[in-house]
Amino acid sequence: MEPDAQLAPRVLLAVGDPLLRRVASSALRSRGYSVSATTEEDAALTLARSFSPDVVMVDLELPSPEGGTLFDTMRSLTDAYIVGIAPVDADMARIRALRAGADDVVAANTNPDELAARCQALLRRPRQLHARWDPMQASVISLGCLTVDVGRKEIRVHDHDVPVTRIEFALFEQLCRRPAEVCSRSELLEEVWGPNWVGDTHVVDVHLSNLRRKLQQQAPELRFIHTVRGVGFRLSNDLLRAAEAQELAGRLHEDDERELVSA
Repeated sequence: MEPDAQLAPRVLLAVGDPLLRRVASSALRSRGYSVSATTEEDAALTLARSFSPDVVMVDLELPSPEGGTLFDTMRSLTDAYIVGIAPVDADMARIRALRAGADDVVAANTNPDELAARCQALLRRPRQLHARWDPMQASVISLGCLTVDVGRKEIRVHDHDVPVTRIEFALFEQLCRRPAEVCSRSELLEEVWGPNWVGDTHVVDVHLSNLRRKLQQQAPELRFIHTVRGVGFRLSNDLLRAAEAQELAGRLHEDDERELVSA
């Protein structure tokens, strides 16, 4: 189970290697970190804006949807500590990242325990990020009309509360932390029920079916959860498009306000 997101420092892990994502995520969670991990560039940017990470660990080879590298975009997007993950023996890539503002750079084959230790070392440094550790301040994920308050364990659609069970919330939280990725049944079972759970994997389908019905009662025009037959589940394209439209509208509003101030 993932630690309480109200208290735990938050780590965003954006790497191209699915195996590294899983192993590093597991190591960080076992040491008390709240982790959102993805192998998709678009999802990484969405999470950087919605998850409010304290540390971003990013693959230096991943391109950014906004041009350049994902590392460059993250550096300008967030005030979080940035840890670059470089290919093995790519000394020049590590040097360039450090000169470009990375707080630390590690090789892709670095022991996951060392990754966790480096996060801990960074978070000891004085920085204004301490405000994010306030136990009264919840981590909130916003995607269009959907709001998931991880600290309060609440889901709202169009500002209406959606009554959910503990299991339903935990499953949906996992999907929201990886908005553009498919979560397999086995991954969801391990995250929510634990690695030692034994039983029918389709118990996940039952809980998500109930949750899907509750969500669509508040927004019948939207699909929230998409089933990828034979693989698992992810957030629907409807929801991701709505989130992108909301983000664009917010940027346009900010631009209009700046123009009014400068006029």
